[in-house]
Amino acid sequence: MPLSSLILSRDSQEVSVVECILSSLRIDVEVETDPAAAWTRLKKSKVDAVIVDCDLAGADGFLRNLQGLAEQDAKPVVIVSGSGDRSRLEAAGGEFVAQKPISVEQAVHTFSAARNLILKARLLYYRQTLDTPVSITGTKEEIHANLLNLSQRGIRVRLDHPQ
Repeated sequence: MPLSSLILSRDSQEVSVVECILSSLRIDVEVETDPAAAWTRLKKSKVDAVIVDCDLAGADGFLRNLQGLAEQDAKPVVIVSGSGDRSRLEAAGGEFVAQKPISVEQAVHTFSAARNLILKARLLYYRQTLDTPVSITGTKEEIHANLLNLSQRGIRVRLDHPQ
């Protein structure tokens, strides 16, 4: 399954540079110009990284929504961009910051570093699908079940008989 990203921006120059770099890193790109539409897309599909133009009206609310995602949700890596003060951009809540105008060199450096974090997050939330019988032993008795999937955070089993 390829890595995916969502760009929230109306800045065609920024989008062009970012799309080019992300494509070279083999990260699929979707572009939204409206924060509400971007939020809807994010909630409907798995997105590994979100690039948010902080100069866009409504971007601050979008970023607050991202920060409010529950811990169990597969949170995307957040990269913020914008013009002006770097400290303002850093305070916006992104793991990575790119100041405008975004140069190709800056984008390559930022998104290459972000890709490593994206891969780490993907492994954390990846669930390997299985369907294999297992026995769970506790202090009282052995329970027979089917192992349905597993990840770094846990397993999912289906009991043969309700306990």
